[in-house]
Amino acid sequence: MKSKTGDLVFVHAYKHNGKIYRSWEKVSIFEETENHIILINEEVLITEINGRKWKTNEPAIWFFFKKEWYNIICMFKERGINYYCNLASPYIFEERTVKYIDYDLDFKVFNDYSYKILDLKEFNRNRISWNYSRDIIEKVWKSVDEIKEMIKTRQKPFIHDYVNEIWKKYLEIKNNIAKN
Repeated sequence: MKSKTGDLVFVHAYKHNGKIYRSWEKVSIFEETENHIILINEEVLITEINGRKWKTNEPAIWFFFKKEWYNIICMFKERGINYYCNLASPYIFEERTVKYIDYDLDFKVFNDYSYKILDLKEFNRNRISWNYSRDIIEKVWKSVDEIKEMIKTRQKPFIHDYVNEIWKKYLEIKNNIAKN
């Protein structure tokens, strides 16, 4: 059964060893196509592997791809849109849950498009201890290069106007659902 806009789903992030390490509850579907799914986070409850629970502070749009080794969160901060990119397996969607394997490396992209690559030590530690295959390591590093290029050339979703337009459409849909 295909999902529709406004359906609520879970997101589960796993590590390479197969263990879930973080989950998100009541994330709203904005759009699902054969190549991607776009989710909306608004005050979403997040549960960490250690049991700690917290809610997201700001609304966000989350892009998952069926063939790409990353997912991208567009966060609406006071000073503009920031992006957070998880280097991760392509997602699967089953049992009302978006699932992916997190491969540790992350990009934090600021409103001015400057960025930092995070968690290199964690990636190196885990690739050794969990024996990441050469294929996975190559896909992760290829994705790092792709994300750098996307940021540099302002490819979707790294376009503030594009992200704002999705948010505007989401709010219109949400308001229409609330009226009915």
